Amino acid sequence: MPEYIIAGIPVHFPFEPYDVQTAYMEKVISCLRDGTNGVLESPTGTGKTLSLLCSSLAWLLSRKADMQSLVQRNARGGAATQQAVNEFNAIQSRNASWGIPKIIYASRTHSQLTQAMQELKRTSYSFMRAVVLGSRDQLCIHPEVMREQGNSNKVQLCKLRIQTRTCSFYNRVESKKDSPELKEQSIMDIEDLVKVGQKLKVCPYFASKELTSDADITFMPYNYLLDPKARKANKVDLNNTIVILDEAHNIEKICEESASVQIRSSDIALAIDDVTHVMKAMMSENALDFMSNDEPKDFKLEDLALLKEMLLDLEKGIDDIVVENKTEGTTFPPAFMFDLLAGAKFTPATAPATISLLERLVQFMTVQSQDSAFRKGGSFEVLSNLLSVVFVKKEDIIAKVLRSFKVHVQIEELKQNTKNSGKDGWLSKASSNSTVSTKLPKIINYWCFNPGFGMEQLLNTQVRSIILTSGTLAPLKPLIAELAVPIAQSLENPHIVNQSQVFVKIIGTGPDREQLISNFANRDNPKYLSSLGQTVLNISRIVPDGLLVFFPSYPLLNQCVDAWQASGLWAEVSRHKPIFVEPRSKDSFTTTMEEFYKSIRDAKGAVFMAVCRGKVSEGLDFADRNGRAVIITGLPFPPLKDPKVILKKRYLEDNRTKENEVCQYIFFFTMLLLTIHDFSAANWSSM
Repeated sequence: MPEYIIAGIPVHFPFEPYDVQTAYMEKVISCLRDGTNGVLESPTGTGKTLSLLCSSLAWLLSRKADMQSLVQRNARGGAATQQAVNEFNAIQSRNASWGIPKIIYASRTHSQLTQAMQELKRTSYSFMRAVVLGSRDQLCIHPEVMREQGNSNKVQLCKLRIQTRTCSFYNRVESKKDSPELKEQSIMDIEDLVKVGQKLKVCPYFASKELTSDADITFMPYNYLLDPKARKANKVDLNNTIVILDEAHNIEKICEESASVQIRSSDIALAIDDVTHVMKAMMSENALDFMSNDEPKDFKLEDLALLKEMLLDLEKGIDDIVVENKTEGTTFPPAFMFDLLAGAKFTPATAPATISLLERLVQFMTVQSQDSAFRKGGSFEVLSNLLSVVFVKKEDIIAKVLRSFKVHVQIEELKQNTKNSGKDGWLSKASSNSTVSTKLPKIINYWCFNPGFGMEQLLNTQVRSIILTSGTLAPLKPLIAELAVPIAQSLENPHIVNQSQVFVKIIGTGPDREQLISNFANRDNPKYLSSLGQTVLNISRIVPDGLLVFFPSYPLLNQCVDAWQASGLWAEVSRHKPIFVEPRSKDSFTTTMEEFYKSIRDAKGAVFMAVCRGKVSEGLDFADRNGRAVIITGLPFPPLKDPKVILKKRYLEDNRTKENEVCQYIFFFTMLLLTIHDFSAANWSSM
């Protein structure tokens, strides 16, 4: 592969880079060399991922060579030793992170990570070691654990198997981690890890963690980095690490969500019932049998009695909250949450021990639920998550907490309860005489409106560099101001796709002259639904191969499907191209996508109907024949009267500075821009 000198670093690139690619790689190398941060925008079709991987790994190889040269000169002694020491000190003075760093490449979805790893395999840097971190849901091969529904249940059952040493796959990790099958393959994605795990009968989930120690670059989802709890669980060490956040147009929302949490009155009621049920089982006639099981309990009756008392106090505290506006809810300052929890003796001092007890209870109940009427401890997980988020090292930055958070209390709408709980195994709050409350149940939202809060926690881990990159980041000034990350390098690359290669058209009316207005008021209009269907039909006749149709929401998608099937429009479109609809479930989605691609390959063409910001709109590749045209029937705007939207707008207005003064003007366009990016993020350049 040809070699080009970019910013003083030899970079192997498959072809002579375009000017936009050279500019991009120069910025990446400058960030890594100087140990600074960058915000880099490069539109779809500019080869962003290829440029990012080649430049960062080229710099890493150069860094390794420099360090090796220093060591060799030091070993020779004499004058060369002093020169090496001087150079070594110079490196330290430029940046405290002087060693050979690791690279972490993070994106929103595993499909995006898989595409990046496939891109890496096609470069000259495919010999460098790379591994991906995934969830147990994706990597576990233990038959009993895999049968569990949901990743949370898998986690708890897995932890139990490990603690009791009853998972043979995990037990082989230590002896098999240096096996040629794991070491000789330089790039290990999810599929590779599972295949090798099944072959060696070793756990792919824990094997991937072992491989990170030797990896030059580790791929992982955003939340493994930005969520402190996930970061700790996955043992992600960020000291002297280069963090690349790809598709960073999502980063503000993800930072806010990782620092936010919600708990309901029904969660507290279930937790009280759960702890009561465990206590009764421990005190029952069968207590000896109950306590003699192999499952570790690691808690005493006294621990549960104290926890129940705290939960009852918390329930009373929530019941006593006065919600003045029962429709929209009431907003309180963030200190309200600390006072509410303190009233039930949940404090920063007691939180670690309480969280530990809750985690042990969840693990215990997950096992018990397999053979008895126990629930799986979901209520304890909710409470543990609440304490973890609220008390995450905020004592020294309380001023920022007071500016960044709000507590919003809403009335909870409970589902109609049946006579008994059936699947739950025992009575829930609404039917339990001991916990009946005349107060309205509530939802307590602890919302973060400052994405810089989460980014600051990332910066405090002593990372070497953070690079935020995407196809759509502009305007950069308010983004940088909101994230509060010191930025040394920024870039806004132009598009390279010629106007003659893309045709964009706003279709205002259908074939019958009916206006195609997709606002909420018009979505039930039969004339609109019919006209929209006729428009899709006409376009499907003209456009070859793959046609993508995006709707603002699942309800409107389903409404159109029902109306078109009833009117015969569905059958007419199907005569030109088979129609595929985005399913909700993960397994069905994979199968549907494979059938869509197969229909394209078989020259039948295909129509794929999906939802804006759904599974199809980002992270999938619709290159060439797979995506010849895209129809966007409408865009999902944020609801203006939603309490969270109102509070976010108020936060932006209250924290207006010269740097972020345009934030309040662009806020209501944020979701629109994100939606537009979701379509441009896929590969439409060949349409």
